[in-house]
This record gives sequence, structure tokens and C-alpha cells, in this order.
Amino acid sequence: MDLNSRPAPHPQVAARVVDGSAVIVLADGGEVNVLNPVGTRIWELCDGSRSVRQIAEIIASEFDVTAERALQDTEEFLGQLLQSNAVELKNAAG
Repeated sequence: MDLNSRPAPHPQVAARVVDGSAVIVLADGGEVNVLNPVGTRIWELCDGSRSVRQIAEIIASEFDVTAERALQDTEEFLGQLLQSNAVELKNAAG
């Protein structure tokens, strides 16, 4: 995964944060996912303006985790979101 790419919600995904947990509905399969607090925060940061690296840095600063662990976990989680078509990656250049 390019750490400079910027994740953003897929256009076919509906999501809302309810009581501190993101609820994501995947239109293609009708699948509903409820995210834990860290997943919810990553989801909130996936607005197309921040890079994968920047998201991981924010996670490291807001949660009790090392920068290396935050990057690893962020990449893994984003990989799952990509695989389920919940997010798409935008090129760093545009």
C-alpha cells in the first residue's frame, strides 16, 4: 500500500457514527459492519485529504500505541476496507 495515497469512502457506501461506533453499509453485498473505536477513528479520518501515513500518525497520537504499530494496524485495517470496497485510494498527486 502506498503510504502517500489518500483513502476515501467508496461512493457506494453509506456510513454513520452512532454512539461512538461507525456503522458501514456496503451497497454491493448489503453487508453491515460496526467498527470498534480505533476503526471508527480511522474511518472518520478517511476523507480523501489525509494520507495513510498521516492517518497512522494521528492514531499513534490519540491512542496508546507506538508509531510503528499504528502504521501496521492502519495499513491492515485499510486493506480490509479496500477488499470489501468500503474505501478507495486516491493517488497522492490527485
